[in-house]
Parts: sequence; structure tokens; C-alpha cells
Amino acid sequence: MSRKITLGLLAIILLCSGCNKGQKNKTATLPISESVINEAIEYGINNSEQSNTEFVSDWTINLGYGQGKGNVTIITPFLTTALLSKQAHTQRQKLNRSLLEKLILEDADFIVFEFILFGDSPQFGKSAEFTLKYDNKEMKPAYKFTPSYAEMGRDYVQTLKGKVKFSKEDIPDNTKVVLEILFNVFESPIIQNKHLCKFEFDLSKYK
Repeated sequence: MSRKITLGLLAIILLCSGCNKGQKNKTATLPISESVINEAIEYGINNSEQSNTEFVSDWTINLGYGQGKGNVTIITPFLTTALLSKQAHTQRQKLNRSLLEKLILEDADFIVFEFILFGDSPQFGKSAEFTLKYDNKEMKPAYKFTPSYAEMGRDYVQTLKGKVKFSKEDIPDNTKVVLEILFNVFESPIIQNKHLCKFEFDLSKYK
């Protein structure tokens, strides 16, 4: 079964960019330097033949496949740039710089994660609760996208792909954060079947 965590990334961010009414000023400062943008563009070109799973592996924490497990990718400005560069190179097109800057600015104030969870029932994702912990503090998402229904994978395992954003205000760039996801593997009003997945990211290690 494919575990391409970025399948929804480009579609979601393109849709969101089209629906965003509060566009930021074009002169706003990007949270990434021009030299790093160029580095990310080269990274996307040089690794364009990789699968999406391979491409984002350095930004992903994987707890394995199976009910009650999952994986999470932290979506940084570098990775967003590299993914768009990869897509453009694969399609033999020129990278749309204005779109790239728009997408980066939209997430400039957030720590962004894409996740894949594995459960037993099509609607198990409705139970998912997300918490970001750091320095003995915790917060809930500023934005959350979880599909109404999961997709059927191999061995009848249900696969849920989604995205969460947390405000990065007051969170140092060099701290460790833990994304906790609590969810029911299958739907049951009687049986307690909650699973807790923890994904620790050292923000200083990710471009």
C-alpha cells in the first residue's frame, strides 16, 4: 500500500491558496532566505526521481504500519519549496515563484504537519485529537483537516491522511516539540480502544 504522505499536500495547499481571502502583502518578508530557496529548488531537481515517501523521509517520523500506528511529516518552507520544485521539474515546467511565495507566507506563522494514521473503520478519524507539547506547555491546532472517511489499504487497514497547523508564536526554533495524536482504531461506543501516537521533532534539525 502506498504511504505517500505528500499526496494531499500539493492539492490541499493549492486549494487553500485559491480560497484564501486574507492574502498577505507581497512585500512581506519570507521566513526563508533566497539562498535557502535556491538550495531547496536544487534539492527538488536533484531528487526528482525519488518517490514522495523517499523524498520527505528526512522530515518524517514513522511509527510503522498497522492499526494504531502512523507517520507524520513536518512541512517546512524548505520542504514546500523542494516539493514544488520536484513537481515542476518532473512536469518539465518552470517553478511558479509567485505561487511558491504565497504558499510559504500562508504558513509563515505556523508549525505544519501532515499525518497518516491507520485504523479499522472508515470513520475512525473522527475521534482523532491533536496536541502539540513543548517546554511543559501544550496547545491545540489552529487548523485541522481530517477527511470524513479513511481509505482502504492492504490487509483491510483503513488509512487516514490529513494536516494540522499550530501557532508557532513563542515556540523557539531550536526546541523539541511532540505531536500527540489520540484516536480510536475502530468505532465502538462501548469498547475503549484509544491509541496514543507520539512524534517528537527537534526543530533545529529540519531545514
